[in-house]
Amino acid sequence: MKCKITFIGSGNIATNLAYAFDKAGHTIHQVVSTHESHAKELASKFGAYYGDSSSELYKDADFIVIAVSDEAYPQALTLVNAKCRAIVCHTSGSVSMNVLSSYPGDFGVIYPLQSLRKEEVKNVMQVPFFIEGNNANTLNKIKELADSISNKVSEVTSEQREKYHLAAVFANNFTNLMYSIAADYLEKEGLNFDNLLPIIAETATRLKDDKPQAWQTGPAKRGDKVVIDKHIGMLDDPALKIIYKQLSEYITST
Repeated sequence: MKCKITFIGSGNIATNLAYAFDKAGHTIHQVVSTHESHAKELASKFGAYYGDSSSELYKDADFIVIAVSDEAYPQALTLVNAKCRAIVCHTSGSVSMNVLSSYPGDFGVIYPLQSLRKEEVKNVMQVPFFIEGNNANTLNKIKELADSISNKVSEVTSEQREKYHLAAVFANNFTNLMYSIAADYLEKEGLNFDNLLPIIAETATRLKDDKPQAWQTGPAKRGDKVVIDKHIGMLDDPALKIIYKQLSEYITST
């Protein structure tokens, strides 16, 4: 199945999915965005039509993929003509499929569980995609589309997808914050964050072999209160003292 795909949105997810769909032999039919210049930039990569948020969507698309911020979905959906025959999909991890329920046609979700940047387009073949559809036939069509760009496609409910998204915030966003804290601390001390890269990589690599709990190390895991208190004393920022103390207590208690 080769499809005509229209995008509402031209940011990180839209860009990566557009390249993936194009590589799989689908046609990027149209790109619209609140920023017409961004829509033009993305559309020009594939010879697609483009426009701003006042543009009319062509009715011959097979899929309309909405890739906008969570709060912008209701407004984005108003761009979709009720006479469209397309399956409308959103791409959010934290928004229910039912945000699209006012659309009289078929709708669903195609969500990549990955941090994507338009400045660095990735091969998404090994990226998990979570899909959902408002009926069995629609779900099958979305699955076929997702299968064309990824080897890791799973059907999950909106509730399950939201739980994956929450877990990803812990595993990715909060983890990156820890990297930022470490980098800022070392920079202030005139030391090189690059020296932490091997231990960061080693920890990530180990996760392929066992559950994260099996690899937990450090003074809190050992119950080494002397080192914990010393580290807290070395921190000048009261907020970081609290973070260190709370994380250490959580590790000790689990």
